[in-house]
Amino acid sequence: MKKERRQVDDHLPKWLHSKFLSAVHYIYEAREMSKAETIKRVDNVWDSGQFTDEEMTWVLTLLALPKVNKLVMNSDDYKEFQAERHQKETRH
Repeated sequence: MKKERRQVDDHLPKWLHSKFLSAVHYIYEAREMSKAETIKRVDNVWDSGQFTDEEMTWVLTLLALPKVNKLVMNSDDYKEFQAERHQKETRH
């Protein structure tokens, strides 16, 4: 009996599907080249016809995650959360 091959894409949220990650990687590689090259690659992915508008927003959102992470980590709410967490850890 042939074993069923299970793929990681079958078990992850749709925005982490390998086709999104491949597009993110392709665009992200241009970050050290120039802004124009990055924009060109975004346009190439969008024009490829492989992604719906919603799917393209997932690609762009994934590309923005490092900036979002920095904003969160610098927020007062996160700093409060971190302080509370540290207090709980020192009590145990």
